[in-house]
Amino acid sequence: MANVIGADLKTRAAAMFVNFSGLLNKDVLDAGRRIIGKMWDISTKMSEVYPKSDELIIRKGFFKRVYASVPFSTVSEIEEEIVLSLKSEDIKFRPASKEYEFLLRRDILDQQVVDTYNRKVIRVNDIHLLRIDHELMVAHVDIGLRGLVRRLGWEKAADFCVRFLKGNANYLKKDDWVSWKYIQPVAVNSAGMTMKLSVSQKQLSSIPAADLGEIMRDLNFNQRMALFMALEIRTKAKIFENLEFEDQKAILEELDKKEAAQVITHMSSDEATDLLGKLPRNTVENILTLMSSDRAKKLSTLLGYSSDSAGGLMITEYVSMSAAMSVEAAIEYIKNQTREFETVPYIYIVDATHRLIGVTNVRKLLFADPKDAITNTVFPATIYVHLNDSVKEVAHLMEKYKISALPVVDENKVLHGIITMDDILSQVISIAWRKRPRKPKGM
Repeated sequence: MANVIGADLKTRAAAMFVNFSGLLNKDVLDAGRRIIGKMWDISTKMSEVYPKSDELIIRKGFFKRVYASVPFSTVSEIEEEIVLSLKSEDIKFRPASKEYEFLLRRDILDQQVVDTYNRKVIRVNDIHLLRIDHELMVAHVDIGLRGLVRRLGWEKAADFCVRFLKGNANYLKKDDWVSWKYIQPVAVNSAGMTMKLSVSQKQLSSIPAADLGEIMRDLNFNQRMALFMALEIRTKAKIFENLEFEDQKAILEELDKKEAAQVITHMSSDEATDLLGKLPRNTVENILTLMSSDRAKKLSTLLGYSSDSAGGLMITEYVSMSAAMSVEAAIEYIKNQTREFETVPYIYIVDATHRLIGVTNVRKLLFADPKDAITNTVFPATIYVHLNDSVKEVAHLMEKYKISALPVVDENKVLHGIITMDDILSQVISIAWRKRPRKPKGM
C-alpha cells in the first residue's frame, strides 16, 4: 500500500513539472480543437524571483511564417496538446513577432548563463517549468547531458541503452539542474549593451571579484560588457582590478569618460595608478579632470613615482589617527569610518602635520584602557620605508620583521601611504616573469 501511495505521489509531482523542450513545436489548438499553429516561445514576467509565463507565442506557415501571441491564462490544456479557450477568429497573426522583453527560447535555451552559486558560465540544454493552475513558472535550468538528449528526442532510446549496459548509471539517477534563483541570463540588448538582472545585485556582489573576472572571460565581448554594466560601481571596480590590461582597455573604450572615471575612482590607488600609467597621456588627463580634486591629486602624485619604488607601489587607502585621540575614541572611529576597508591590519598614529608617530593595531586597542591615550598602545619600534626605496628594500624589511604592511614616509617623516604584502608579491612576481628564461624559437 505504501509503495502504491509513494508511486502516486511521485506521478503527481512529475505532472506538476513540464520540460520546455517538450512544448516546443507542439500543436496549438483553439477552443474547437482545431490546429491553429505550433508553439514557438513563451514570454515571461521577470519582476519575480521565479519568472511567470505571460504570453504564448504561436507560429504557423513554412515559407511565409506568421506569429500570434495570446495571454497564457487562455491556455486550458498543456498535456498531449496545447489547447486554448479562444476561438480561431479571436487570434490575430502578423508577419513578425512583436518585441518582448524576455523569451525562454530566444534568451535562455541554448544560451550561456551565469550560475551565481557555482560561480561559472553554463550552457542551458532545457528549462524546467513548474505548473501552478494556469501558469508556468521557471524553476530550474537543465545543464546536463540528459537534457540535451531529451531535446534531440532520443531520451527513451538513450535510457534503454544505458539501462541495458549499466542499470545503476548516474545518467539515469541524476538530473543536472540549477535553481533559477542562481541564474543570471546574459541576453544582451545589442543597441544599448544592457541586460535585465534576474538575480539581485547583492547575489552578484557576493561573488569574489576574481571569480566574476573568470566568468567574464568565458563570455563574448557583448555579454561581458552587458554583465559589467549591470553591476554596481564598487563591484565593477573590484572586477576591473582582476582583469588583464587588454580586457581593461577594451572595456574602457566602450565606456564614456565619466563612467571610466567613476570605475577608476573606486579602484585601489595602486591598481588605479598601474592602469593609468599604461594609458595614453591625453586619456589620463581627461579621466583625472572628471574625478574629485582630492582623488585626482593623489593619483597624479602616485603617477610621478617609479613603478618599482615604494612611492610607486604604495596605496593611499589606510587608517590614520591623531596622536591626541583616546583609545575609546579610536575604537569608535574604526567602527564608523572603516566600513569600506576589507581589512584594517594597522592603525597609523600621526601628529597635526601628518608626521608618523607610531603604529598600533585593533587588538592592542581592544585590550587597552578606553581612557588611555592612543599613543600608549603603539608598538615599541616603528618600521617604515621612504618614497624612493626600492622593492628589494621593502621586501627585505617585510621579511625581516614579519609584517604585512609598511608605512611610506618622505624625508620629513610625513606619512604618504602604505605598502602591503600583496603589492610587493605582485611586483616581485611581475619582475620574475619578465626575467624568466625564454625558450629558443623553434622549440
